[in-house]
Amino acid sequence: MAGMNETATKFATEVRGLGRRNGRLVLERPGEKPSEVTVRYLRPLTARTEIVLLDHDGHEVLTAAGVDAFPPEERLLVTEALRSRYLLPVIRKVQRIDVRFGIRYWWVETDRGPRWFALREPGKNVSWITATHLVLRDTVGNRFEIPDLLALDPRSRRWVGLSL
Repeated sequence: MAGMNETATKFATEVRGLGRRNGRLVLERPGEKPSEVTVRYLRPLTARTEIVLLDHDGHEVLTAAGVDAFPPEERLLVTEALRSRYLLPVIRKVQRIDVRFGIRYWWVETDRGPRWFALREPGKNVSWITATHLVLRDTVGNRFEIPDLLALDPRSRRWVGLSL
C-alpha cells in the first residue's frame, strides 16, 4: 500500500508557462524543452474541475487542481481550449420524439438553437451522470446534455420518460 501514494496524481496548485505559438498551446517550464499540449478535464462528465495537460502522444504532462491554478492571462487560454473541446449543446425543451424501427428521432430546443438528432440504443448511448443529469450521444457521435431533467417543462419530461 505504500506505493499507492507515489502513483497518485499530484495536482499542481500553480501553473506558469502556458502560451500560444503558431496557433497551438505550448507549455514552457524552466529547464525543460517546450511542449505542445492539449487541455482536457480529468473527469469531463462527472467533475469538471481538475485539468490535465497532455503532450502530442497523449501522455500526461501536468495535472492542475483547476482553472484557478493558472495565472489570469493563461486562465483565458485554458478556458477557451476547454470550451471548444467540450461543446455540449444543452437541451432546454423537447418538441417531440418519434420512434421508427427502434431509432428515436429527437426534435429539441438547445442553448444553441433548434436541433434534431437520431438516437439508437438508449442503454448504450445515454449516460446518466446523476439521477437527473444525462448526456445523450446520437448516431453520428454528437453529444447533447440535459443538466437537470427536473428543470425541463412537464411535456419535455414526459417525452424523455417515454423515449428512454
